[in-house]
Amino acid sequence: MELNKKKPDTAKGHFKVLLTFIFAIVGLSLMIQALAMSKSGGTERAFAQGPVITPTLTTEEKIQAYIDAHIIAGDVMPEEIPGQAAGQVTPDESQSIASLAAAWSGNQVLVGSPGAVVTYTLTLSNTGTENDAYDITISSAWASSLSDTTVSVNSGNSTPISVGITIPGGAATSDSNTATVTATSQADALVTASIVLTTTAGSEVTYLPLIFKALTAPTLSATRPNSANDWQLNWVHNSASGVTGYELQQSQDPTFTTGVTNFTVGSSVFSQVIDSIQPSANNVYHYRVRAVGSGQSSPWSSTVTVAGAYYDDFKSNQTDWSGSSLKEGLRRLTFIEKVDSWYENNDWLIIRVEDSWDWAIASPMMPAPEPPYVIEFRSQPANLGNLVSHGVVFGGDWTGAPCPDWSSLNGVYAHTNCFNHFYNTNLIWSSSTDLTLLWERVDTLVYCPNCGGSPLKRLGDVPPALPFHPNANDWNNYRIEVRASGIKFFLNGSLRYTYNDTRWINDPYFGVFASTDEYSNSTWRYEYFRVTPLDN
Repeated sequence: MELNKKKPDTAKGHFKVLLTFIFAIVGLSLMIQALAMSKSGGTERAFAQGPVITPTLTTEEKIQAYIDAHIIAGDVMPEEIPGQAAGQVTPDESQSIASLAAAWSGNQVLVGSPGAVVTYTLTLSNTGTENDAYDITISSAWASSLSDTTVSVNSGNSTPISVGITIPGGAATSDSNTATVTATSQADALVTASIVLTTTAGSEVTYLPLIFKALTAPTLSATRPNSANDWQLNWVHNSASGVTGYELQQSQDPTFTTGVTNFTVGSSVFSQVIDSIQPSANNVYHYRVRAVGSGQSSPWSSTVTVAGAYYDDFKSNQTDWSGSSLKEGLRRLTFIEKVDSWYENNDWLIIRVEDSWDWAIASPMMPAPEPPYVIEFRSQPANLGNLVSHGVVFGGDWTGAPCPDWSSLNGVYAHTNCFNHFYNTNLIWSSSTDLTLLWERVDTLVYCPNCGGSPLKRLGDVPPALPFHPNANDWNNYRIEVRASGIKFFLNGSLRYTYNDTRWINDPYFGVFASTDEYSNSTWRYEYFRVTPLDN
C-alpha cells in the first residue's frame, strides 16, 4: 500500500520539476530577447512595454523648430558639422573666383574740334592675385579705335591702352558722345572692368583781343517724389551771363540714347515740375540739364536719378521677377533644383520652394523711392502645408554685380552681390485660421550647408512670433509703412506690429520671400506689388 501511494507523489514531484524547468527556459528566452531588442533599437521592445506615445508639439514649439533650422540670433557663424555637403563650394573654387579683378584709370573727359580725333591714354591694371589676359572692347556712337584688343597683364601690373574718338565734322559746339571701354577677363567672362569716356565738340572762340570762354555746366538736383508721384528738378548756374535758356532731358536710359524727353525753358527759369508719370514696374528716371545761348551750349550737368512709385500687377511677364528658365528672378536661394518663380495666367506672380528647410527671394532689382514709402501687396497660399511661409523683403542692398552669379555654385549660393541684409515679413501658415508673423531683421547671411536645417542661415534679430487669425487660406491684404521713425505692419487694414530698428531702410531693393519647414512645399500667389512714396 505504501509503495502504491508513493508513485503518485513521485510523479507529482517530477511534474513540478519539469514545469519549473520549462518556466525557467521561457523566462531566460524572454530576457535574452528583451536584451537583444534593447541593443538593436527594435520595435519589439517598445511593444512589450506598451505602445510609445509621441508628444504632440504645440504651434509655438514647431515655430521654434523652424527658427532653429533657419535663423540665428546675433552675428555668430554656426559651427559646421564635419564633412562636405553636396553642392558646397570648395576652397579652391572660391579662391579662384575671388582672385580675378581689374581696374581702369586715366582721363575720362576731353574736348576737341569737329572732325578731329581725340586720343585718350588709359591704364588697365590687374588688381587680382592671378595673372590674366583681357579682351578690350568699346561701345561708342562716334567712330572709335583701340590700340589693343587683347592684352596680358600679370598680377599687380598695368598696361597702357590708347583710345581714339573721332568727332563728326558736322558736330555742333557742345555736342557730346559717351563711350564705354570694357576689359573682360579671358579666365572668367564675368570679371569685367569698364570706364566711361565723354568727348565734347567745342573750342575756345577768339574775339581779338579777348578770349570768349565757353559756358559752364549747371548744377542739378531733384526733390524726392510725393504721394502723388510728383517731383521737381532744380538747378543752379553760376555763369548765367549770355544764357538764353536751359535744356532739361529726361530718360529711363542712363546714357540718354533712347526715349529722351526734352524740356526747354527760359534763362530765368531754374526748375521743372514732373507731374505726369504713372507708377509702373520701370520706375527709375534720369535727368541732365545744360545752358544754351550766344550760339553755344554748356556741357551737360551731372546726371540725377529719381526712383518714383513702383507698381506691378503681373499682367506682363517682362518685369524681371522671373525669366525664361523661371529662375532668373531669384536672388537668394538654397536649392536651385527645387526653387522657382514665374508669372501665371497674366494674373499672379508665383514663388515656390519645394524642399525641406529651403527658402528663396525673388526680386526685379528695382529700387523703392526714398523713404518714407509704403509697400502694399495681396497674396494667397497656393499649397496648404504645415508651417509653409511667405512675405516680402525690403531694405536690401546691391553692389550692381550679377545677382546671383549663375556661373558657379559659389556665385549662386554664397555670393555677396545683393540682399546681404534686409527686413523680412515672414508669415507662417499653420491652419485655415492661423498666420504667424515672424518679423526678421536679417543683418548677414552665412552659407553653411553642413550646419543642419537650412544651408543658408539668416543672422539678425527675430522678435517674438505674433499670431493672427484671418482666413489664412484666402487672399489677404498687407501694408508696410517704412519711415525713419519706425516700420509699421498692417494686415487687412489693421495695424498689427511696429518695429523701431530702421538701420537698413535707406537700401532700396525689395522682393518676395517663401520658405518651408521639414514637410511640405511652399507655393504662394501675389496679385500685385505696389511701392508708393509717403508725404511724411
